[in-house]
Amino acid sequence: MSNLVPIIEELANARSDAERALWLLQCPPGYLGKYEMTIRNRLMSVGFTAGLGALETERLVIWMPRKADGSLSDKAAELLAQSRKILMEIAEGAP
Repeated sequence: MSNLVPIIEELANARSDAERALWLLQCPPGYLGKYEMTIRNRLMSVGFTAGLGALETERLVIWMPRKADGSLSDKAAELLAQSRKILMEIAEGAP
């Protein structure tokens, strides 16, 4: 039995970059923050650099200022969209 939180264990059990990309897309943001180092270590150990970049982007956007109405700034939204597009392509098996 693993000592990992079940959602993190799912990442640890992922067998391909496509599975890891899908996991990152579906992971609640709070887990990305709380277990950042564990997630980072799992991604580094398998050499999933696109996943590391996506994790960095998600964490960066959390700290970026928002618009007066509370929505993401245009730059933050653009960064997230680009990062998530890359993950979607990987998750769908695109080169």
